[in-house]
Amino acid sequence: MTSVLRDDFTARARLEERLLARRRRGTALPVLPRRPGAENRFAASLGQEGMWPSLAGSPRPPLIVGGLRLTGPLDVGALRAAWERVAARHETLRSGYRAEGGALVQVVAPHAAPHVEERPAGPATAATLADDELAYPFDLGAGPLARLAVLRHSADEHLVVVTLHHLIGDARALECLTDEVSAGYAAAVTGTGPELPGLPVQYADFAAWHRERVAGEHGERTIRYWVDRLAGAEPAVLPADRADAEAGIAGRTLSFPLSPEVFEQVRAVAARHRTTWYVVGLAAFQALLARWSGQDDICVRAPVSYRDRTEVHDLVADFSNDVTVRADLSGNPTLAELVDQVRTTTTGDFAHHDVPPHLVAARMADPGLIDRLHHVQFTAEREHEISGAQRLGEVRAERFSPTARTVARPLSVRLRHDDHSARCIVAYRSGLFSAERIARLQEAYAALFTELAEHPDHRVLRPRG
Repeated sequence: MTSVLRDDFTARARLEERLLARRRRGTALPVLPRRPGAENRFAASLGQEGMWPSLAGSPRPPLIVGGLRLTGPLDVGALRAAWERVAARHETLRSGYRAEGGALVQVVAPHAAPHVEERPAGPATAATLADDELAYPFDLGAGPLARLAVLRHSADEHLVVVTLHHLIGDARALECLTDEVSAGYAAAVTGTGPELPGLPVQYADFAAWHRERVAGEHGERTIRYWVDRLAGAEPAVLPADRADAEAGIAGRTLSFPLSPEVFEQVRAVAARHRTTWYVVGLAAFQALLARWSGQDDICVRAPVSYRDRTEVHDLVADFSNDVTVRADLSGNPTLAELVDQVRTTTTGDFAHHDVPPHLVAARMADPGLIDRLHHVQFTAEREHEISGAQRLGEVRAERFSPTARTVARPLSVRLRHDDHSARCIVAYRSGLFSAERIARLQEAYAALFTELAEHPDHRVLRPRG
């Protein structure tokens, strides 16, 4: 029975991925003409506009950090040349951002000297580099807002660290940038490989198109949806070990695998409700927060992306956005009823994902409510196969993703899964929650999956047994 269920669910998941890819190909953003602008000045995106006020004096600049471990004789000149070619391809890598006349503008330089720094590795390790990069701030006005650092451990051992400011990048942007620099380096040292094709659009084109879309009836309808959806919402009250004012932004990130038994239970619940890992994981998390806080109205921040059109898929830019997913537990539903509710409400919420929260907040009676609702975050994603070591000429390269010692919000949970296993990643403010409390949260979250599978008639707020 379990084997049949697994095969059926896997086949359906793969079919959904193929249909999504087909839909993306069929809804390509038309190639837009370059929007007029004086001296390469263009209106920033709505997302950048919303982020800008929070950057002044922020104790934690929003940086996205990743890179490669390199083994072998590294040609730093070839790496610098590869970075320069990629910067010529993406305008965001040659841009600074300034407030002019009450509006945020992107100022694109025609050329940009490659920002490549070579320095000894020192005490830095791959695990701490995300926070070490905070010591090297970006000049937002002058740009560029991306850099590449080569950290030497020895003549044949290097860490190449790629850092993007969140104004111009998201996780996909970091992946694109690392891939293009790697390909350019390999081509330079081997003398092979064609030049990358030109990009159909630049980020300024998308930003102008998106502004026009949101300024019209679509934007007004979406804003009304969220104002109504969040009316009367209250932030989750999390039982903490210390006062929030004392917590700071120091944090920890823990990762733990779901047992094979729990993994199969999640699959079974998803199949029973004809839904996804995301919905089951979110329903369990909202049930956990309800039991933890005693509240019957649970809101969670859910990151989403605008990268649903082929023209923008490979741009180095920030296409992230946030929606608020809300569970109404006022009737004390069963766990099964909660899964069905979350499946229905997330469909509506994600269909209204393309207006940034600051535009919604400006129309609400309490403009600060969305920020408070977003103190808790949930994500779930399919774990794509990550290729092992690759050869860049004579150099062996492996990806790494450093873990930050600071966190953006008090609590976030991420589920990552493939066809055979899953793991849960919890990031939390260590000044707010003790390690013991988070360990209990992990145990309770895994137990909720079992309860969903074996006792779907249990009530969310008054579980039996």
